[in-house]
Amino acid sequence: MKINRSIDASMSSEADYLIATDTVIAEDQVVKLAGGKVVLAVVGETAAILGVAKENHSGVTDAFNVRSNGTKIRVSDSPATIYEAPAPQITATGGSTTTVVDTGLATFANDDFNGGFLKLVSKGASSANTDALGTLYEITDFVGSTKTFTVAEGVAHTAGDVYEVYAPQGFQKGNLDAGITKVVLTANAAIPFRVYGQDFLRGLCLYTAALHLNANKQS
Repeated sequence: MKINRSIDASMSSEADYLIATDTVIAEDQVVKLAGGKVVLAVVGETAAILGVAKENHSGVTDAFNVRSNGTKIRVSDSPATIYEAPAPQITATGGSTTTVVDTGLATFANDDFNGGFLKLVSKGASSANTDALGTLYEITDFVGSTKTFTVAEGVAHTAGDVYEVYAPQGFQKGNLDAGITKVVLTANAAIPFRVYGQDFLRGLCLYTAALHLNANKQS
C-alpha cells in the first residue's frame, strides 16, 4: 500500500527492523513482525501490522544494493499513517434502474456497504447504462444474501458493467491481494485496515491501521 500522509505529522516515522537475509519483500508491501523479524503479511491477514516496507529486500546478493540480503529493512511504522490503494472492483452480473448485483462477490453482511459509493469504470458489450464513465452512485442499501447494491433511481445497470467500490468510512472487511499491496473484496473477515476516506478522482480508497503493533491493537 502506498503511503498517503500521516494524520499527525509528529507521528510520521520510518525505522530499520531486523529481517532474515533470505526473506523476500518488495517496497510498499504490508509487513508484520514474527519472531522479532519483519515478514510479509498474508492475504487473509487478521493480525496487527507493523506498516509497509520502504525498500526492496530481494533476499539475494546484489552488487549495487548491499541491503538486498542484509539483516535490516526500512519500514514506515507510524500507527497514524494514512495509506492509499486502488479501489476494489466488481463486475455486475445483473441489475436494474435501482440495483447493481454481483453474484461473484463474497457474502458480506446486510448494510455493510451502506453509505459507500459505486463508480462506473466500464460498460459491458450490451450495456443499457447511458451514464458517462466516472459516474458515482451512492449505495443506500446492501443485501448480503443476494449481493445486491441499491442505488438512486436512474439508468439501467447491466451485466458486464464494471464498478469501483468505495466502502463507507469505518469499513474493515476483505482480504489483501496476492501482491500484499491493496485490499480486495474476496472475503468478509476483519482485516487490520479500515476505510478512512475516498479519492474518487484517482480511483483510490484511503485506509488507516485498525490493528497496529505500535499502538491500536484492538479491532
